[in-house]
Amino acid sequence: MLRNLILASALVLASNMSFAQEIDGERLEFAPSSQGEIKAPIMQMLDEAKALGKTWKETLDIQEPNDFGKKIDVEGLRERALNNPRVRALLGTDDGIAKGDAAGAKYGSDRAFLMLSFSMPEQSLRSAMLEADRFGIPILMRGFVKNDAYATQTAIQRVFQDDAQSIGFNIDPTMFTRFGVTSVPQLIVLNDELEACETQGCERDVAPPHDVVRGNIPVEAGLRIIASGDGEAFAEAQQLLASAGL
Repeated sequence: MLRNLILASALVLASNMSFAQEIDGERLEFAPSSQGEIKAPIMQMLDEAKALGKTWKETLDIQEPNDFGKKIDVEGLRERALNNPRVRALLGTDDGIAKGDAAGAKYGSDRAFLMLSFSMPEQSLRSAMLEADRFGIPILMRGFVKNDAYATQTAIQRVFQDDAQSIGFNIDPTMFTRFGVTSVPQLIVLNDELEACETQGCERDVAPPHDVVRGNIPVEAGLRIIASGDGEAFAEAQQLLASAGL
Protein backbone atom coordinates (compact mmCIF):
# COMPACT_ATOMS: atom_id res chain seq x y z
CA MET A 1 0.00 0.00 0.00
CA LEU A 2 2.80 2.41 0.95
CA ARG A 3 4.61 1.68 -2.32
CA ASN A 4 1.45 2.39 -4.29
CA LEU A 5 1.01 5.74 -2.55
CA ILE A 6 4.61 6.71 -3.22
CA LEU A 7 4.28 5.69 -6.88
CA ALA A 8 1.03 7.67 -7.27
CA SER A 9 2.64 10.73 -5.69
CA ALA A 10 5.59 10.44 -8.03
CA LEU A 11 3.30 10.24 -11.06
CA VAL A 12 1.39 13.36 -9.96
CA LEU A 13 4.62 15.25 -9.40
CA ALA A 14 5.97 14.19 -12.76
CA SER A 15 2.71 15.23 -14.43
CA ASN A 16 2.86 18.66 -12.79
CA MET A 17 6.46 19.11 -13.87
CA SER A 18 5.57 18.14 -17.44
CA PHE A 19 2.64 20.57 -17.40
CA ALA A 20 4.91 23.30 -16.11
CA GLN A 21 7.44 22.56 -18.85
CA GLU A 22 4.73 22.82 -21.44
CA ILE A 23 3.70 26.19 -20.07
CA ASP A 24 7.27 27.42 -19.94
CA GLY A 25 7.78 26.18 -23.51
CA GLU A 26 4.62 28.00 -24.57
CA ARG A 27 3.27 24.84 -26.18
CA LEU A 28 -0.08 25.17 -24.37
CA GLU A 29 -3.02 26.01 -26.65
CA PHE A 30 -5.99 28.11 -25.47
CA ALA A 31 -9.60 28.24 -26.57
CA PRO A 32 -10.63 30.92 -29.06
CA SER A 33 -11.33 34.39 -27.54
CA SER A 34 -9.69 33.37 -24.21
CA GLN A 35 -7.35 35.71 -22.37
CA GLY A 36 -4.54 33.19 -22.31
CA GLU A 37 -2.46 32.47 -19.25
CA ILE A 38 -3.23 34.63 -16.19
CA LYS A 39 -0.06 35.85 -14.54
CA ALA A 40 -1.31 38.08 -11.67
CA PRO A 41 1.55 39.58 -9.59
CA ILE A 42 0.16 38.27 -6.29
CA MET A 43 3.23 39.04 -4.16
CA GLN A 44 3.51 42.53 -5.60
CA MET A 45 -0.17 43.17 -4.86
CA LEU A 46 0.27 42.02 -1.25
CA ASP A 47 3.31 44.25 -0.78
CA GLU A 48 1.44 47.23 -2.22
CA ALA A 49 -1.56 46.56 0.05
CA LYS A 50 0.70 46.44 3.13
CA ALA A 51 2.38 49.68 2.11
CA LEU A 52 -1.00 51.36 1.56
CA GLY A 53 -2.28 50.17 4.95
CA LYS A 54 0.83 51.56 6.65
CA THR A 55 0.34 54.90 4.92
CA TRP A 56 -3.29 55.10 6.02
CA LYS A 57 -2.38 54.22 9.59
CA GLU A 58 0.13 57.07 9.71
CA THR A 59 -2.04 59.69 8.05
CA LEU A 60 -5.66 58.98 9.01
CA ASP A 61 -7.06 60.47 12.25
CA ILE A 62 -9.62 58.71 14.43
CA GLN A 63 -12.63 60.96 14.80
CA GLU A 64 -13.94 61.78 18.25
CA PRO A 65 -17.58 60.88 19.03
CA ASN A 66 -19.97 63.61 17.94
CA ASP A 67 -23.31 64.15 19.64
CA PHE A 68 -24.23 66.71 16.93
CA GLY A 69 -25.21 69.20 19.62
CA LYS A 70 -27.85 66.95 21.20
CA LYS A 71 -27.31 66.42 24.92
CA ILE A 72 -29.21 63.62 26.66
CA ASP A 73 -30.56 64.68 30.03
CA VAL A 74 -30.14 61.35 31.82
CA GLU A 75 -31.04 62.84 35.20
CA GLY A 76 -34.19 64.33 33.74
CA LEU A 77 -35.19 61.03 32.16
CA ARG A 78 -34.70 59.26 35.49
CA GLU A 79 -36.77 61.79 37.39
CA ARG A 80 -39.62 61.64 34.88
CA ALA A 81 -39.61 57.85 35.05
CA LEU A 82 -39.65 57.80 38.85
CA ASN A 83 -42.45 60.34 38.98
CA ASN A 84 -44.60 58.58 36.41
CA PRO A 85 -47.99 57.81 38.07
CA ARG A 86 -48.11 54.41 36.37
CA VAL A 87 -44.72 53.50 37.81
CA ARG A 88 -45.77 54.65 41.29
CA ALA A 89 -48.99 52.65 41.02
CA LEU A 90 -47.06 49.60 39.91
CA LEU A 91 -44.64 49.86 42.80
CA GLY A 92 -47.25 50.77 45.39
CA THR A 93 -44.94 53.50 46.70
CA ASP A 94 -45.85 56.65 48.59
CA ASP A 95 -47.09 59.55 46.48
CA GLY A 96 -43.94 61.61 46.69
CA ILE A 97 -40.99 60.16 44.83
CA ALA A 98 -38.00 62.47 44.90
CA LYS A 99 -37.96 65.33 42.43
CA GLY A 100 -34.28 66.14 42.05
CA ASP A 101 -33.30 69.48 43.59
CA ALA A 102 -36.61 69.79 45.47
CA ALA A 103 -36.12 66.46 47.23
CA GLY A 104 -35.82 68.01 50.68
CA ALA A 105 -39.03 70.01 50.58
CA LYS A 106 -41.24 67.00 49.90
CA TYR A 107 -40.54 65.38 53.29
CA GLY A 108 -42.27 68.17 55.19
CA SER A 109 -41.90 67.74 58.94
CA ASP A 110 -40.23 64.32 58.79
CA ARG A 111 -37.10 64.23 60.94
CA ALA A 112 -36.09 60.57 60.60
CA PHE A 113 -35.37 58.32 57.61
CA LEU A 114 -34.55 54.66 57.24
CA MET A 115 -32.25 53.84 54.32
CA LEU A 116 -32.72 50.29 53.01
CA SER A 117 -32.10 48.17 49.92
CA PHE A 118 -33.69 45.15 48.27
CA SER A 119 -30.25 43.55 48.37
CA MET A 120 -30.75 42.95 52.11
CA PRO A 121 -31.88 39.54 53.37
CA GLU A 122 -35.63 39.28 52.90
CA GLN A 123 -36.47 38.71 56.58
CA SER A 124 -34.30 41.64 57.68
CA LEU A 125 -35.86 43.88 55.04
CA ARG A 126 -39.37 42.89 56.01
CA SER A 127 -38.76 43.48 59.73
CA ALA A 128 -37.09 46.85 59.13
CA MET A 129 -39.83 48.15 56.86
CA LEU A 130 -42.64 47.04 59.15
CA GLU A 131 -40.95 48.62 62.18
CA ALA A 132 -40.28 51.88 60.31
CA ASP A 133 -43.96 51.99 59.39
CA ARG A 134 -44.80 51.53 63.07
CA PHE A 135 -42.84 54.69 63.96
CA GLY A 136 -44.00 56.63 60.91
CA ILE A 137 -40.46 56.87 59.56
CA PRO A 138 -40.14 57.21 55.75
CA ILE A 139 -38.34 54.32 54.06
CA LEU A 140 -35.89 55.30 51.32
CA MET A 141 -34.37 53.16 48.58
CA ARG A 142 -31.61 54.25 46.22
CA GLY A 143 -33.28 52.81 43.11
CA PHE A 144 -35.25 50.05 41.47
CA VAL A 145 -34.25 46.41 41.65
CA LYS A 146 -32.01 45.87 38.59
CA ASN A 147 -33.25 49.29 37.39
CA ASP A 148 -36.52 47.61 36.53
CA ALA A 149 -39.93 48.58 37.90
CA TYR A 150 -41.36 45.13 37.28
CA ALA A 151 -38.45 43.42 39.05
CA THR A 152 -39.04 45.79 41.99
CA GLN A 153 -42.72 44.92 42.14
CA THR A 154 -41.81 41.22 42.07
CA ALA A 155 -39.41 41.75 44.98
CA ILE A 156 -42.09 43.57 46.98
CA GLN A 157 -44.56 40.74 46.45
CA ARG A 158 -41.94 38.14 47.38
CA VAL A 159 -40.91 39.90 50.61
CA PHE A 160 -44.31 41.08 51.86
CA GLN A 161 -46.77 38.74 50.12
CA ASP A 162 -50.27 39.68 51.32
CA ASP A 163 -48.98 42.86 53.00
CA ALA A 164 -47.36 44.20 49.83
CA GLN A 165 -50.05 46.81 49.13
CA SER A 166 -49.78 48.33 52.61
CA ILE A 167 -46.02 48.95 52.54
CA GLY A 168 -44.86 52.32 51.22
CA PHE A 169 -41.38 53.58 50.40
CA ASN A 170 -39.67 56.28 48.37
CA ILE A 171 -37.02 55.84 45.70
CA ASP A 172 -34.69 58.76 46.28
CA PRO A 173 -31.02 58.48 45.26
CA THR A 174 -30.51 62.16 46.16
CA MET A 175 -30.90 61.37 49.86
CA PHE A 176 -28.26 58.66 49.64
CA THR A 177 -25.95 61.16 47.97
CA ARG A 178 -26.74 63.95 50.41
CA PHE A 179 -25.93 61.89 53.50
CA GLY A 180 -23.13 59.85 51.94
CA VAL A 181 -24.94 56.54 52.43
CA THR A 182 -22.90 53.71 50.93
CA SER A 183 -24.21 50.82 53.04
CA VAL A 184 -27.57 49.86 54.50
CA PRO A 185 -29.47 49.78 56.73
CA GLN A 186 -28.95 53.24 58.18
CA LEU A 187 -31.26 55.17 60.49
CA ILE A 188 -30.85 58.94 60.09
CA VAL A 189 -32.44 61.43 62.51
CA LEU A 190 -32.29 65.22 62.00
CA ASN A 191 -32.75 68.02 64.52
CA ASP A 192 -34.74 70.14 62.08
CA GLU A 193 -36.84 69.89 58.94
CA LEU A 194 -34.98 68.93 55.79
CA GLU A 195 -34.51 71.79 53.36
CA ALA A 196 -34.38 71.46 49.59
CA CYS A 197 -31.04 70.80 47.94
CA GLU A 198 -29.23 73.69 46.28
CA THR A 199 -27.20 71.62 43.78
CA GLN A 200 -28.22 69.16 41.07
CA GLY A 201 -29.01 65.77 42.63
CA CYS A 202 -27.76 67.09 46.02
CA GLU A 203 -24.25 66.18 44.88
CA ARG A 204 -22.52 69.14 46.56
CA ASP A 205 -24.94 69.86 49.38
CA VAL A 206 -23.56 69.59 52.89
CA ALA A 207 -25.60 67.19 54.99
CA PRO A 208 -27.63 69.02 57.69
CA PRO A 209 -26.93 68.27 61.37
CA HIS A 210 -28.05 64.73 62.13
CA ASP A 211 -27.34 61.51 64.00
CA VAL A 212 -26.98 58.16 62.28
CA VAL A 213 -27.05 54.55 63.43
CA ARG A 214 -25.63 52.02 60.98
CA GLY A 215 -26.14 48.28 61.00
CA ASN A 216 -28.84 45.66 61.05
CA ILE A 217 -30.43 46.56 64.37
CA PRO A 218 -34.13 47.20 65.19
CA VAL A 219 -35.40 50.72 64.56
CA GLU A 220 -36.48 51.05 68.18
CA ALA A 221 -32.98 50.17 69.36
CA GLY A 222 -31.49 52.72 66.99
CA LEU A 223 -33.82 55.43 68.25
CA ARG A 224 -32.93 54.59 71.85
CA ILE A 225 -29.22 54.84 71.07
CA ILE A 226 -29.69 58.32 69.61
CA ALA A 227 -32.13 59.40 72.32
CA SER A 228 -29.73 58.42 75.10
CA GLY A 229 -26.79 60.29 73.61
CA ASP A 230 -25.91 63.96 73.38
CA GLY A 231 -25.81 64.23 69.60
CA GLU A 232 -27.58 66.54 67.21
CA ALA A 233 -30.99 64.88 67.23
CA PHE A 234 -31.48 63.19 70.61
CA ALA A 235 -34.62 65.24 71.32
CA GLU A 236 -36.23 64.18 68.01
CA ALA A 237 -35.44 60.52 68.74
CA GLN A 238 -37.03 60.86 72.18
CA GLN A 239 -40.12 62.38 70.57
CA LEU A 240 -40.45 59.49 68.09
CA LEU A 241 -40.24 56.98 70.94
CA ALA A 242 -42.80 58.90 72.98
CA SER A 243 -45.17 59.09 70.02
CA ALA A 244 -45.06 55.28 69.81
CA GLY A 245 -45.85 55.00 73.53
CA LEU A 246 -42.30 53.99 74.53
